[in-house]
Amino acid sequence: MKHITVPLAFVCVLAYVGSVQAECCRVNLTLRYIVGSGTCADAGGRRFSSSSCTVTVCADGRPLVGTYCGRGSCNIFGCNCDGGCIKGDWQQSFLNNNRRQNIRVVDATWSS
Repeated sequence: MKHITVPLAFVCVLAYVGSVQAECCRVNLTLRYIVGSGTCADAGGRRFSSSSCTVTVCADGRPLVGTYCGRGSCNIFGCNCDGGCIKGDWQQSFLNNNRRQNIRVVDATWSS
């Protein structure tokens, strides 16, 4: 019994240390914006009201696909994503990606 307990304890410690250092990609940004030309869908969003649109983006300014902003698949907690988290300048990246639509952001809400 003693021979099993020590390796099992060692494995548990390694698993804990690995999870503590894992980068998590749960943060995203929901933008409410007005389109100067085009439609809400042109920027990846949807109609929020008669005059504005909404979209949830990752750091690269692109619409969130799935649940987390990881480059690849993530565990169920949004951590340890293959390739790490998507990097960028959030709102500015969104505006740069959609320059042709002449977008004006009216509200931004962070969530995690």
